[in-house]
Amino acid sequence: MANRNGKTNLVKPHILLIGLVLVVFNSYWCLMGTEVWHSTQLTIASLFFNAVFTLLVFVLVNLLFQRFLPRLAMSEADLQTIYVMVVMLTTISGHTMMGYLIPVLAHAWIPLFGHHVPTWIAVKTPRILDGFYEGDSTLYTSATLNAWIPPVLAWSGFVIALWLTLLAVTVFLRKQWTENERLNYPIVQLPLALTSNPKRFFTSPWMWLGFALAGSAELLNGLNYLFPDIPALPIKGKTIGQFSSKPWSAMGPIRISFYPFSIGLMFFTPLDLSFSCWFFWLLGRIQLIVTDAFGARNIYHLEQQTGAWIAFGCIPLWIGRRHYGRILRKVFGIAQRRGEPAPDDSREPMRYRTAAGLFTVGMLCLFFFCYQMGMTFWAIGLFFLFYFPLVIGITRIRAEIGPPLHQLIFVDPGRTMVLALGTRRLGAGNLTGLTFLYPFVRCFRAHPTPSELEAFRLAERSQIGYRQLLIGMILAIVFGILITFWAYLHVLYDMGAGSKARGWIVYMGWETFNRLQTWLVSPRETSVPELGVISGSFLFTICLMMMKIRFLWWPLHPGGYVLVSGTGMGGLWFPIFLSWLAKAIVLKIGGVKLYRQAVPFFLGLILGDYTLGCVWSLIGLVLEMPTYIVWH
Repeated sequence: MANRNGKTNLVKPHILLIGLVLVVFNSYWCLMGTEVWHSTQLTIASLFFNAVFTLLVFVLVNLLFQRFLPRLAMSEADLQTIYVMVVMLTTISGHTMMGYLIPVLAHAWIPLFGHHVPTWIAVKTPRILDGFYEGDSTLYTSATLNAWIPPVLAWSGFVIALWLTLLAVTVFLRKQWTENERLNYPIVQLPLALTSNPKRFFTSPWMWLGFALAGSAELLNGLNYLFPDIPALPIKGKTIGQFSSKPWSAMGPIRISFYPFSIGLMFFTPLDLSFSCWFFWLLGRIQLIVTDAFGARNIYHLEQQTGAWIAFGCIPLWIGRRHYGRILRKVFGIAQRRGEPAPDDSREPMRYRTAAGLFTVGMLCLFFFCYQMGMTFWAIGLFFLFYFPLVIGITRIRAEIGPPLHQLIFVDPGRTMVLALGTRRLGAGNLTGLTFLYPFVRCFRAHPTPSELEAFRLAERSQIGYRQLLIGMILAIVFGILITFWAYLHVLYDMGAGSKARGWIVYMGWETFNRLQTWLVSPRETSVPELGVISGSFLFTICLMMMKIRFLWWPLHPGGYVLVSGTGMGGLWFPIFLSWLAKAIVLKIGGVKLYRQAVPFFLGLILGDYTLGCVWSLIGLVLEMPTYIVWH
C-alpha cells in the first residue's frame, strides 16, 4: 500500500516486534554502560553510539539475508524503523534523562520537602530506599513494589505526554526547515548511508581507510586501559600549554583533542557554521583575557548562554512566520472561510489538525500533571514559555550544524524563572515542582525533539512512508519508558546506586535537591543584573542573525556563538577546526566532485570510532567491569 505521494506505507508487525526487542536490550545496555560501569557514554553525543552500532549489525545481517535468504531481507524502511525505535528509546534510557530522573524520585531528602507534593510523585519511605542505594536487595517485595508503582506510572504518563507533544511540534517545523530552508541535517548522514546503499558504502576503500584510522586508535587505547604496558594515543585531550602570567593566564589551559567521530561529523556542516563554532570559542578565550586585564571576570556566563539559546529558538519562528501563520489558519479553518490557499499537509507525517490536536491534548496532560504536583497555572505556563524556545533552539542547532555535542547545563527554565521573579513570588510549591522537572531540563543532551525531526528527515530522504515509522516511534516511547524504569530499579536494587554503580545517580539526587534547599533556605529577589545580561545576549544573537541575513559576506553565524557559549565545547573546538580546514581544502582543490569522493572517508571515521567504542562497552557488559571510555 502507498500513501498519496507514492511512498511505501506498509506496517510490518514483525519489524515493530524486532524493534521492541531491541528496545529492551538497549535499555539495559545504556543503563549498564553509563550508570553502572560508567564507561563509554553512549547517549551524550548527538549521534547515539548504541543506535548506530545496532543499525550497523542489522545492516550487515541484512546483506547476508539478501544474498542467501532473500525472503528474510529487510527493506530500507524496515532498517530505518528499527534504528529510529532504538533512538527514541535512547532519549529515555540514557544518562541525561532516566539517569537524572530516577535519583530525584528516590532521594533521601524527599521527606524534607514531601509535604509540598502528592504521595504519588516520589518514594517517601526511607526504608524502601535503603536497598536502592545499598544493593543486595530486590525490587520484588510487596512493600517496595507498592511504593514504586504510583510514581513509575505517573512519570511514565508525563514522559509519554511530553515526548508526543514534542513530536507534534516537529510536524509543524518539518516542512519549513526541510523543504523551504533546506537545512543540512548532518546527524542523519551516516544512518542514511548505511541504509540507502549499504553495498556501495561497504565497498568504498575510502570508507575503510577512515574506519581503520579511527578504529585502530580506539583499539589501541582500549587495550592500554586493560594492559597499561601497551602504548596509547592521546586523542581524547591533551594540554599543550598554559600561560602563567596575567592577563593571559585567564584563558586557562589550551587543550586539543582528536575525536575521530567529531572530525567526521562536522565535515557535513556548512563551512560558515563550522568556522563560527571554532572562531567563537577562540573569541571567548580573548574575552577572558580582556576582562581579566581590566580586573574583572565574567560571572554571568550562564545568563549569557540563556539569552543566546532563547534567541536562537525564537529566530526560526520569526523566519518561518508566514508558513506557521498559514498552518494556524488551516488548523482553525480560517483559510477555508476566507478562500485562501491552505498549505498541503498530505505529505506530512500527520495532518496539521491531527498534530494540533495531539499538541493540545499533550499540553493539557502536562498542565494537569504539574498542577496536581503543586504548581500554579501561571508558573506552569511560564515554565513552558521558556522551555519551548530552548527546545526549538537545540533542534535547530542539530538540523543546521549537527554538532557532536550540545548541552545547556544550568540553563533551564526553573533557574530563569527564579532570576526573573525571585523565590518568594514563586513560593515553595512551585519551587518544589520545578525541582521535580529539573531532570528534563538539566542539560538537554539526548533530547527527543531533534531525534524526532531527524527521523522524519530519514524518511523524506529515502522516499518511504511515515506510518510504520510513526507507529514504531510511539511504541518505542510508550514501551521504552516502562521497560527503562523496570531495568533501572531491577539493577539498582541488586547492585546499589551508592555501592557498585559508578555513575552519577547519587550525585544527581544531591545536586537537584541542594538547589531547592538553597532556594528555600536563602530566598532571593529578582536579579536585575542577570536579567540584563540575558537581554543583552538575546539581542546580540538577534543582531548576528540579522547581519548573516542582510550581508552575504558576513562570515559569522549565531549558531556558532550559541553552541560555544555553552559548556562541553572546550574539548571539541580543535576537531571542529580540523574538520573545517579539511573541508575547506577539499572544496578549494576539487570542488563538489572531490567533496563527494571524500564523504565515505569521513563517514568511516565516525563508524570506526563508534564501532570500537561500542565493542569496548559490550565487553564491559559481558565481563561486568569498566572499560575504556571512547567519548567524554
